[in-house]
Amino acid sequence: MKNITLILFFLFGGISSAFAQLIGFEDGVPETFKVSGKGDAKVSSLFYKEGENSLEWDFHPGSTLDVQINPLSLNAKKEQQFGITLWIYNEKPQQDSIRFEFLNKAGEVSYWFSYHLKAAGWRACWISFAYMQGNKKDKNIVGYRLVAPGRKGRVFLDRLIFPEKKMNLRTTPDQQLPANNGLSNRDLWHWCLVWKWEQQSYDIPLATKLTDKRKKELKTIEQRLTDFLEVKKAPQGQINAAYKTFEKAAITPSAAGTGFVGTPIVAPDEQNKKKGEMSWNDIETMLAGFAYDYLCNQNEASKKNYFTVFDYAIDQGFAFGSGMGTNHHYGYQIRKIYTTAWLMRDAIYKHPHRDAYLSTLRFWAALQETRQPCSPTRDELLDSWHTLLMAKFVSAMMFPDAREQEQALSGLSRWLSSSLRYTSGTIGGIKVDGTTFHHGGFYPGYTTGVLATVGEFIAFTNGTSFELTEEARQHIKSAFIAMRNYCNLYEWGIGISGRHPFGGKMGSDDIEAFANIALSGDLSGQGNAFDRNLAADYLRLVHGKDTPNARFFKKEGVKAAQAPQGFFVYNYGSAGIFRRADWMVTLKGYTTDVWGAEIYAKDNRYGRYQSYGSVQIMGKGNPVSRAGSGFVQEGWDWNRLPGTTTIHLPFELLDSPLKGTTMARSKENFSGSTSLDGKNGMFAMKLMERDYENFTPDFVARKSVFCFDNRMVCLGTGITNSNTEYPTETTLFQTKYNGKDSKVGDDGYWLHDGYDNYYHVVDGAVRSQVAEQESRHEKTRAVTKGKFSSAWIAHGKAPKDGTYEYMILIQPSSSDLEELRKTLPYKVLQRDQTAHVVYDKGTGITGYAAFETYQSANDKVVASIPAETMVMVAQESDKSIRLSVCDPNLNIEEKTYTTKEPSRPIRKEICLKGRWTLKSPMENVTLRQQGENTVLTVICQHGQPVEMLMENK
Repeated sequence: MKNITLILFFLFGGISSAFAQLIGFEDGVPETFKVSGKGDAKVSSLFYKEGENSLEWDFHPGSTLDVQINPLSLNAKKEQQFGITLWIYNEKPQQDSIRFEFLNKAGEVSYWFSYHLKAAGWRACWISFAYMQGNKKDKNIVGYRLVAPGRKGRVFLDRLIFPEKKMNLRTTPDQQLPANNGLSNRDLWHWCLVWKWEQQSYDIPLATKLTDKRKKELKTIEQRLTDFLEVKKAPQGQINAAYKTFEKAAITPSAAGTGFVGTPIVAPDEQNKKKGEMSWNDIETMLAGFAYDYLCNQNEASKKNYFTVFDYAIDQGFAFGSGMGTNHHYGYQIRKIYTTAWLMRDAIYKHPHRDAYLSTLRFWAALQETRQPCSPTRDELLDSWHTLLMAKFVSAMMFPDAREQEQALSGLSRWLSSSLRYTSGTIGGIKVDGTTFHHGGFYPGYTTGVLATVGEFIAFTNGTSFELTEEARQHIKSAFIAMRNYCNLYEWGIGISGRHPFGGKMGSDDIEAFANIALSGDLSGQGNAFDRNLAADYLRLVHGKDTPNARFFKKEGVKAAQAPQGFFVYNYGSAGIFRRADWMVTLKGYTTDVWGAEIYAKDNRYGRYQSYGSVQIMGKGNPVSRAGSGFVQEGWDWNRLPGTTTIHLPFELLDSPLKGTTMARSKENFSGSTSLDGKNGMFAMKLMERDYENFTPDFVARKSVFCFDNRMVCLGTGITNSNTEYPTETTLFQTKYNGKDSKVGDDGYWLHDGYDNYYHVVDGAVRSQVAEQESRHEKTRAVTKGKFSSAWIAHGKAPKDGTYEYMILIQPSSSDLEELRKTLPYKVLQRDQTAHVVYDKGTGITGYAAFETYQSANDKVVASIPAETMVMVAQESDKSIRLSVCDPNLNIEEKTYTTKEPSRPIRKEICLKGRWTLKSPMENVTLRQQGENTVLTVICQHGQPVEMLMENK
C-alpha cells in the first residue's frame, strides 16, 4: 500500500525549499486537489499503476482539477530540470486532449501543455517546463490545473510526482506528448525517435498486384525465417519462467468492463523492483515462454495466456504510439517478443485484436524508420542493428497483405543498405578502416551480435530482390575482416575492450555470419560463386566444428585460412594490430577524437590506463585467448597493463573520480599506428593525462613501438610529471604466474613472461617480481587475489625527462633467441623529444616517429619530416624504395561526445634526398624537385597510411 509521501530532493544552489510530492492516492484524495465546475475527484480501484488505487477524475465540459502546491520559483536551469511526471488511464480513444496549466500568484497561466487522449489504456505524461507552451514570463508557480475536454468523461491518474526535480534526460516523445523533449531533433538518441519516425510515409509505392517472382521470393524468405527460428524441443526453463512471472503479474480484468489491473509495467528507469514492479523483460519472458509451450506442447492454456499478456502489455503502455515515459535501450529487452511472435503469427492473424498486436510490434520495432532511407547522420547504429534489426524484419514480414509485406521489406532492405555506408566523424556505424563505432568510439564489444544480425538478414534475403546492395555488403565485409584481424581467436585485447576489460568475444552467431556473407556472392572480385576468402576465414573460426556450411565449403574445396598475418592500422581507434603465426599484439593510444577508456558507475572502474600506449601479446591457449595468454582479472594490478607508462596509484585513487561515465580524451592528436606493405608497422603517441581529480595533469611522455617480424622495439622519452607521492613506471609484462622463471640466465636485463615472450631492456631500471597480488573487481570493487609474474621499468617519483628502451621477442625459437642475445637486430638512430627513429637489420626498414620536425644530415634517404608524422622506408632495389606516410590524427573539427563532422585531409611535406619519381601516379601524392632533393607532398586522411613505390633517377 502506498502513502502520500513527501520526498526532499537534493537542493541545488538557489533552489527554493519546495517539496516534490510523490502522490499515489492510496489514502484518499489529497486536500490540495479540488474540482472546479461539475464533476468529481475520488479514489478508485478500477485501474491503478501503483499500489491498488488511482485518482478518478469525472469531468464535464469546462470543469478543472485544481492542485495547490508550495510556491515554486523557476529559472532557466530549473526549467530544464523540473517538470511533472504521472500516468493517465483513458478508457476509450478520443480526438481531444486534457490541458495542463501552471499558474502564477495572480492566477495567470505561465506554462501549459496538452495531453492527447487518442489511445486507450495507461500512458505516461512526462514533460519538463522547458518543453511546455506559455509566455513563461512569471516563473513563480503556486498551483496547476487540469482543464477538461469539451465533453463528459473520466480519466484515472497515478504515479504523480510534482515537481519532478530531475527530469529524465531521455524522456520519450509519443502520441500523447509529441513535443516533450528536444532530443527528438537529434540523431543521437535514436530510441526516443520512434514517434518522430511514425510521421514518415513510404516513398516506395504499394504494388497493385505482386508478380509471381515477388510472391515466390516472399515465400522463400518466410520459409528461411521459419527454419531459422523454429524450436525443435520445448525450452522448459523458459516455459517455467513464463508461468512464474505470470503469477507475479496477477493480471485480472478490471471491474470497469474494459482493461486490466495487475502488477505495473514501467520502464526500467521508473521500475521499483522491491515492490515487484515489472518491465519489458518480463513481457518478453511471459510471451516467449507461453509461445514455446503452445507451439511445442500444444498447450491451449499457454495460448490463452499469451494473448492475455499481450493485451495487458498494451493496456499498460507497451503499445503503438506510447513512449512509456522513457524507452531508452528497450531493444535489449524485447528481442524474443518478435522471434516468438513470428512463430505465433497464424494465431495472431486469427485473433480479434490482430491489428493492435501488429501495430504494437511495428511501432516498437521502429519499422517506421525504414519508410525512408537511413539518414546519413543517424547515430548509434550498432544498437539498432543488434537489438532491432530482427524485430524490424519480423514486423515487415508480418503484414497479412503480401503487397504491404513487399513494400515493408523493400523499405527495410533499402534502409539497412543505406545504414551500412561508411559513417563520418565519430557517430556510430562502420568507418573506412573497418572499425565499428558505438558511444563515439571503436567498440568491438558492441560489434558482436551486430555481425550476427546483419549476417542473418543477408542469409534470409540472399538471391532475392530484397538482398542488400553489393556496396553495403562490401562495407559490412570490411567490419568482418577487421574483427577477424583484432580477435585471437575470438577475443580482443584489453586496450580496445571499452568498459569490459576482461570480457567480450565473437560468438557462434557472429562466426556463422562469415558464412552467410560469403554465400551472398563473391565480394573479392574473383568471379566465384561465393567469396572463398571469407569461407576460408569461416572454416578457421569454426575451429573444426561440423556445421552445414563447413561441410559445404569443404566439399567445394575450401581450406581453413591461416591466422591473419601482418600489421593492421585502425586509427579510428588509435590502434594497431601486429600478427604473425598464431599470436597477436594490440597497441593502443588515444587522442582528442579517440577516448582512452569507457568507465561506468559499475564497469571498468580502474581502467584509466587502457590506452596509455598498451602493448598486449595474446598468443597462448587452445584456442588462443586472454586467459590462455596470462590475462585474468583475479589479482590483476590495474596499473600494469603491458606497454603502458603509468603512475602506480592505490586503487582508491585509480578508481574513476566521476560517479557516472568517464571517457577521457587526450589534448594531443599524435597517437596511432602505420604500416609498410601490410607486413610490418609501428605505433607512436604523445601521452598526456587529463586534469581530473586524482589525475596528474602535467604527466606527459613520448612513446613508440616498432614492429618487425616477431620483434618489437619500444622507446620512451620525456617521461615527466610532478607526482611526488607515487612512482611512475613502464610495464614490460604482467601475466598470471604459470611456474616459469622470469629470469633468462644471469642477465637481469633479459626477462621472460612465462608465455614464450622475451624482453631485453637496454635503458631503464628493471624491476621484476613473482607475487601474490591483491586487487579489486572492476565492477563490484570486491577484493580479488592472484599470483602474477611482472616486470617494469622504474622511472621514480616525479620523473623529469625519463627514458626507456627495450626489445620484445615474441615466441622466438631457441636458436633465434640465442643469436639475438648476442647481437641486437636493430639500431636506434635517434631517441629524443624530436623523434624516435629505428633501423631494423632483418627487414631493412627504417621507421620514423617525428614528434616535432625531424631533420637529419646523416640520413641517407630522408632529409626532413614534419612534426606529428610517421614514416616507414625500405629499400626495394638498388634504385627504388617503398615508403609510407601517416598522420594518425583524424583531424575532426568538432570535439564532443559524438560528431558527424568528417575527418579532414592533412597536408604533409616530406623532403627526400636525391631525385625521386613515383612508379605509378597517385591522386593524393605530388612531387617537386628542390635542388638535389625531392619534396613529397602527401594528403593524409582518416588516419590511414599512404604507401608508394619510388624510383631514384
